[in-house]
Amino acid sequence: MQGTLGIVIPVWNTEGEFLDECIASVRAQTLECVVVIVDDGSTNPSTLDALARFEQQGLRVIRHPENRGTSRALDTGAAALDTDYLMPLGSDDRILPTFAANVVRELDSDPEAGIVSVDLRFFGRATGVQRLPEVNGVADLLFGNIIPGASAFRRSDWVALNGFAPGLRLGQDWEFWVRLLATGKKAHVVHEPLYEYRRHSGQATARTPYGDRIALSLDVVRMNADIWGAHVEEIMARYWKVDAERQSQADRLEVLERRYGAVNRLLGRMARLARPSRRSS
Repeated sequence: MQGTLGIVIPVWNTEGEFLDECIASVRAQTLECVVVIVDDGSTNPSTLDALARFEQQGLRVIRHPENRGTSRALDTGAAALDTDYLMPLGSDDRILPTFAANVVRELDSDPEAGIVSVDLRFFGRATGVQRLPEVNGVADLLFGNIIPGASAFRRSDWVALNGFAPGLRLGQDWEFWVRLLATGKKAHVVHEPLYEYRRHSGQATARTPYGDRIALSLDVVRMNADIWGAHVEEIMARYWKVDAERQSQADRLEVLERRYGAVNRLLGRMARLARPSRRSS
């Protein structure tokens, strides 16, 4: 029997046109999905107009009277669903029509699969396709998140893990993936660019300075210090390997500079001397 998929779309002041595209992509799925939109205290008129339209069209919209954060919004949506599988979807993103069918097939086929992702296609301020790396266990996530937020997982795992961690400004999905894979579940990737990720200036990652992103990432580490501690030997081995590769590359560049740097500088001076001088008029 085929499993069912519920999609949770947390919304906080997302532009109405972005929301329209997101919902249209969900409605275009070849496999029927159950959709819950959670309005996390939006005040933007464009957002509120779009949400009112969706309600009139029969979509379920749950409203928080104030902004409670992405984790709370995701948990509210997940609690309202009784589907076998769940998937968060950014309210400014889109999924291609066969997304749901592909992730459900993967979860149905392997009881040990805890997360199913797909390759990304970027649009908006930046374009391109990103092929996701394979994730062989939780250690692959301990240097940073490589699993998109719009990935499917089992509702039973969400219940067992007591949902998403509240209080995080960024990295809610990363923190959840770390705890989920630490249970021994596997991550699968469907290597088709079925998730369209919008790049725009209003994104939280775009608005957050790099230094602040590091501090917020450390909040995820502190929440799960036992998981990082259990893998400290592997973490350090990977770090030393990367550092050795960096040093080896620096050494090669130094050798090339010693061999060819003087020649390059000489050729540059000769090229400047060979240029015709401009006569003053």
